Amino acid sequence: MLRTVSIATAMVASLGFAALAIAATAPKPALAARSERGSLPRFPDFGQLPPPEVITPDRVFRLAQDFPKALPPPEPAVQRILAIDFRKDWQGYMAATLAYILEGNIENRALSDTFFLEDNKARPWYHVPWQHWGDNGREGLHGLTAEGPVNPHVLNPLQQNQWAAYAVGFYNARGGYTIGQVWQDANNPRIDAVVRDGGFPIGTVVAKLLFTTAPVAEAPLLSNPIEWSAYVKDKFSAPGPTGLPINPRHLASVRLLQVDMMVRDPRADATGGWVFGTWIYNGLQAKVRAPGQTFDNRWRNLMPLGIAWGNDPTVTSFPGGNPAPLKTITNPDLKETVISTDPALPPMHLGYGLRLSGAVDNVESSCKSCHSAAQYPAISNILPGFSMKNGRYLTPKDPEWMRWFRNLKPTEAFDAGAVSTDNSLQLAGSIQNFLAAGNITSGGLYATQYYKGRKIESIYGSRGMTKHSK
Repeated sequence: MLRTVSIATAMVASLGFAALAIAATAPKPALAARSERGSLPRFPDFGQLPPPEVITPDRVFRLAQDFPKALPPPEPAVQRILAIDFRKDWQGYMAATLAYILEGNIENRALSDTFFLEDNKARPWYHVPWQHWGDNGREGLHGLTAEGPVNPHVLNPLQQNQWAAYAVGFYNARGGYTIGQVWQDANNPRIDAVVRDGGFPIGTVVAKLLFTTAPVAEAPLLSNPIEWSAYVKDKFSAPGPTGLPINPRHLASVRLLQVDMMVRDPRADATGGWVFGTWIYNGLQAKVRAPGQTFDNRWRNLMPLGIAWGNDPTVTSFPGGNPAPLKTITNPDLKETVISTDPALPPMHLGYGLRLSGAVDNVESSCKSCHSAAQYPAISNILPGFSMKNGRYLTPKDPEWMRWFRNLKPTEAFDAGAVSTDNSLQLAGSIQNFLAAGNITSGGLYATQYYKGRKIESIYGSRGMTKHSK
């Protein structure tokens, strides 16, 4: 009889970090307390579902919204992550975090049934509400929301077309507590709750799975894919002047391209309090399946791209970046970022100054840069390249550009006059969506949707945008 191999053992063995084998034998942590759900959920689960003549799914996405009423204690698995020095052993840190994210979400099930959080018996995870609203809101099969465009050539020189990126993100129990504090009253979110509590608690882990509509023919790294069926647009679009979508949704296959993580780690307090990491899917590998492995072997194809715990605020070298990569180029001047030099990693464009930025992310920004602009109201755009000065867009030659690469404290807002949501763009966006829905139901506008007479910036849909996106 084959021995059952845990996620932690298999992922660690795959990545060659024997020191993490303790994760496979440690006792299971007790589940964090879940708040009781009433007869009906407080928040909608999704906003878009294919018509029944197209598909009648066996199950639909369910928002994990039973947020803890009290702050749960740190899990042993998270304590083990926080015991690894991310500066000295960044790959070990990421391997332990990936095992934590995958455990309970992928074992003993088809790929189509992975990451339904209500099925997780290892630990609870939670979604941010109010992602369902709008033309690009949550679809109902897997809870995916539109992230932005995937522009030509960013995935591969063969990529001739623009495609779309879709994602679903979730927070562990300690992060779920903070979300619940903001949304304690479903009709009156407390924007100041994050700052009041000093930001997200130590040990918060955030994960996001990013999929693309790009075909394998234009992105060979998507070979042997992890695919979901979803109700999406092939190309990213926002509502046009008529209020109708430019591109219609349809039932289509989307392929996993990237997984992101954020870990609230006190050892990163001097540079903002969070450790960011990204994995890239590379289906061109031939990973060996472990005996007794209980999950689909394709999950082994996730390769660590890099890790960042700061924005390197003084580094301005390599301003042109690597927007259409034939190979991955790294910047030796960066001291708060580490990028993988594994030759098996597909070429990556990275971000501004070659900071950490994933395959679907913006070439003019970075993971940490975008998230540092999480605030309400969104006075500044989350991207420097979409910010104006004297009637023109900023460029890296403008000194204001580096405002987007500061190391802000968790409770420090990007702009004076705003309230920080501690690097949570989803949380800031949920408040935007809540008020936008109120515009419809009330027939009016709110002053908080404006700053000095100017409509505040939209948080959603900017991830891969550049001024040349079409």
